Amino acid sequence: MVTSKDVAVDESAPVQDLGSTEVTAPSVSGVAVSGTDYMEIRPAAWEGRGLSATEILSSLSGVQGYTQGGMGSFQTVSIRGIAARNVLICIDGMPLNDAGGGAADLGAIDLNNIEKIEVYKDRTPAKYGGSGVGGVINFVSKSAIKASRVPSGRVFASVGSHNTFEGSAQVSANVTDSVQFSATASMRHSDNDYEFDNRNGTLYNDEDDFKDRRKNAEFTEYSGNIQYRMLHGGGFFSTLSGNVMHTEAGNPGTEDLQTYVAKFTGDMGQLSYRLEFPEYFDCLLIESGITGRFEKNSSESYYPLDKIGYLSKDFKVLGLAGYRAMPEVSATLYRGNLEAFLRLAGSAENWEARGPAQDFSLNRYTGSVAGNVEYAFTQWFSLLAEGNVLKSIDDIDGGKFQMTTGAALISDATERDLSWAGMVQAKLGKKDSWIGGSASFGRFYRQPQLMELYGMYPGTLSNPALKDESALKFAAGLYLSTPKQRSVFRATYFETHAENGIYWLISTNMMKAFNIDKSVIRGVELELDSRPVDFFQTVLRATIQDPRDDGLSKAYNGNLLPGEPVHSYYAEGTVFLPLHLSSTVSMDYRSRIYSDRMNFTRQPPVAHYNASLAWQPWNKTRLVFAVNNISDETYRNIFTPYPTPGREYKFTIIQGF
Repeated sequence: MVTSKDVAVDESAPVQDLGSTEVTAPSVSGVAVSGTDYMEIRPAAWEGRGLSATEILSSLSGVQGYTQGGMGSFQTVSIRGIAARNVLICIDGMPLNDAGGGAADLGAIDLNNIEKIEVYKDRTPAKYGGSGVGGVINFVSKSAIKASRVPSGRVFASVGSHNTFEGSAQVSANVTDSVQFSATASMRHSDNDYEFDNRNGTLYNDEDDFKDRRKNAEFTEYSGNIQYRMLHGGGFFSTLSGNVMHTEAGNPGTEDLQTYVAKFTGDMGQLSYRLEFPEYFDCLLIESGITGRFEKNSSESYYPLDKIGYLSKDFKVLGLAGYRAMPEVSATLYRGNLEAFLRLAGSAENWEARGPAQDFSLNRYTGSVAGNVEYAFTQWFSLLAEGNVLKSIDDIDGGKFQMTTGAALISDATERDLSWAGMVQAKLGKKDSWIGGSASFGRFYRQPQLMELYGMYPGTLSNPALKDESALKFAAGLYLSTPKQRSVFRATYFETHAENGIYWLISTNMMKAFNIDKSVIRGVELELDSRPVDFFQTVLRATIQDPRDDGLSKAYNGNLLPGEPVHSYYAEGTVFLPLHLSSTVSMDYRSRIYSDRMNFTRQPPVAHYNASLAWQPWNKTRLVFAVNNISDETYRNIFTPYPTPGREYKFTIIQGF
């Protein structure tokens, strides 16, 4: 059972730690909502249910998820029709999107290390830099804030189909009166050897199809985090936190050309230090910090190299390693009806090749100023203004890039102009009122990433002249609740006009990024959270949108944007039974989508049904049995090379202490 202790809302509260918030909304399956554009997801939404981060996020209205297989496969989400590469993905406020320019991989995030997920659909708040087009998803790792003098924690263990198993252990405590400590260690594995329909290389002939099993698709990940919070004299707080992750995975290839030795290896380490100053003048909070991050990813060749027996390891390894340092200082001022926030941040990053590519080094230095001001004119009405300015300087050290046609030399980076974003939002309704709403309008942008500009991998061509992707966004929403907030209804209209979208154009075996055309996305989100009686709660969500290509080319103008459905729905119900039992059933449906701008490659509609049964025999013990994809839907067509796993089972035990 999920109670108000499982959720938290209202990111604008003047607190010194980003992980500390307050309850302002009822919970349904671990999801809480503040207004109409901010959502927060707690572990009650995923623990024991066998769902990935993408599946959890795509249950929200306005969010669409995309996967390429089972556990650990590449997974992304789009928000309100904005492509996944434009959605800022963070862990503890630090961005995961790398220099490659593509979308951050949500499949690599182990939810067992996560305390909550914050989702901003209408904007990128100033505390995250303020520069995103598609909103922000921030994964907050488990922290030491709630530690007590007596050590406490929990152990999590899970087994399931395809030799899937997960394990996690967490402990937190007040080491002394002034030191808090928390640590989490996790691992997960799956063979991912699920069945699929192999089309035998004949895409349009169904008569020779046969049942096959996924090979070389196993996934193993080890991860963990640690946090110290220390109280110093004079009211200063220090927080030292670290996150590490090591991933090993097979690289199976497509259905009729499955590989045997191709693989992927990834490593990530992040260390952060934050200093919270005491409150000054009863109205000013100041924080400063610095984060260092290391990331290395490498993959070994696809077919045919591993099948014909090349012995040169250098020839088949391709990778990239990066280092990043991110200092920042922020201040929050609150006086009477006024609250203001200012953030000064910088970043210095270096990326180098691994594998057969010629030696090169790319450096990017950025500085940004972001802030917001909110003034409450009355208890029922307030205005928020938010803005950001960012300057980037790229430096090429070496500048020799390996391409299919040979080596290319780029001597200088292109000078980049200042980028800016701004938004104004009006809010109606006082806190915990039965009615409220908001309306916002703003301009947002995304700067081209290093690979898009300079082609950091073999086979990619540089385009240093790329412009910022930008968008004008409007959103207006309304919420209504019954007495005691047993039922809450929300409706939001959104509209986005995007320009200079970055697309990869492919010719033979070479790729190059271009700015092309415009798009217009209009849509409506509807949501009902309700607990009409004590033994039953439900959530109903719907997204109805019209994501259109508004390009100048007649071939694309008026077509649906790739990967975006017109309709998507989600329904979930939980029944609380005697003997501390509870049962949850959910359904999600997505209408047909297209995989290309010409709208030739159509993927059919798909629906998934999931169910779980939980039993809590003791206060700190919880057992969960889950069945996902009950209908065994493994929909296939000639344009989806990665099959979707069929029906899966999972059993989980969670023991607190």
